[in-house]
Amino acid sequence: MVNARTYPLWRGLAMSEDLPQEALKTVVEALCAPAISLHGIDSQADRWREEALKAALPTLLARTSAKRLRNRLLVQADEKMLAALAADGTVTTADLPAILRTRRVWAGLVAGLARHPDQVEAAIALLPRLPGYEVEQVVRDWDLDRHTRVEGTAPAPRSPPGPVVSR
Repeated sequence: MVNARTYPLWRGLAMSEDLPQEALKTVVEALCAPAISLHGIDSQADRWREEALKAALPTLLARTSAKRLRNRLLVQADEKMLAALAADGTVTTADLPAILRTRRVWAGLVAGLARHPDQVEAAIALLPRLPGYEVEQVVRDWDLDRHTRVEGTAPAPRSPPGPVVSR
C-alpha cells in the first residue's frame, strides 16, 4: 500500500534518468497498485495515482524491457495513450498480446502501428478484427507517403481514378 501523498514522488522517480534499473520494478508496482484506504479503494487517491502513472507511462515503457512489467503498465493505459505510444514507436507488435488480452482492436492502435515500416504487416493483420467503420478511419489516418516511405524512395503512386461510365 502506497501513501497517496507520495504519488508525485513516485512520478518524479519514474521520470528520473538517475533511477537505477533495480528500482524500476518497485516504482512500477507503486504506480500500478490501486490506492486503498481503511474503507476500501480511495477514489480520490486513485485518481492521483492514475495521473502520476499517465505522466510517467511513456518514460517507464521506454525503460522497461521485462515482459511482466511492460504488461503491468500496458494494462493500466487507456486506448488513447496506447495509440499515441504505438505511433511514437514505444508500443510495438511485441506488446500486442498483452494489449489484446484485455481490449479489442481499435483504429488508433492499428494506425499507430502502421506508421512504422517494420510493423505494417502486423497492422494489416489486425484489420479484419475491426468493425467496418473503424477500418475507414484507419485508411483515412494512414498516409503511406508520410509514415512508411524510407528516405530516398519514390512516393507511393496515387490511386488511379475510377472507371469512367458514360451514358
